[in-house]
Amino acid sequence: MMQEFSTRTAARLGDYTLFRLLLPAFRAFLDINVRKEIEKDRLVILRAAAARRAGGAPQEADIQRLLQQAREIDRQFLQQAAVFPVSIHIEYRDIEEFRRRRIERLLELSGRVLAQWETTPRFRAAVAGLYAPDEFRAVLHEILELYSAETKMLSRSVHIPQIFNFARDSLSETVHTVMIGVAKGLAGELTRKVYRRVRPS
Repeated sequence: MMQEFSTRTAARLGDYTLFRLLLPAFRAFLDINVRKEIEKDRLVILRAAAARRAGGAPQEADIQRLLQQAREIDRQFLQQAAVFPVSIHIEYRDIEEFRRRRIERLLELSGRVLAQWETTPRFRAAVAGLYAPDEFRAVLHEILELYSAETKMLSRSVHIPQIFNFARDSLSETVHTVMIGVAKGLAGELTRKVYRRVRPS
């Protein structure tokens, strides 16, 4: 989901003249960024599975551990991003509200689906047993919107000469607007793919 979200965002940004000029470098930046987010999501799902095996639910300590692991992944991201002609200093006080909420939503979604999967072998049927289509679409949409909000906050951590700040802010708003549009469409499309093969009970 996250890879497709990034790919569609980059493609939609190609409609803007400035982004067409910057797209090769910007696409590379997006690719690095989304890889780190996929790794974070993988850790969240593994944590939900571990809690399920232990017979409980993730606790506050689990969320704190995931936030710390996310910072470690960020440090690796900053090393990879060093090849770009900008400096990045992540202001965690700005982004961790959105990051925490996304972790909580994904933990809940993963835990519920994994539990249902134990008695319902097919993924689509497991999801349909837990959520009505509109509910599942809303959950996916919220997760993607929280990622979009975090990305917007992250863009403010990019340090460029002050005279170009207006351009950075304008670009940030454009990216966020595009991401919000892509999030809505992708959440709807994924929901249709899940439920189109589920027989009504």
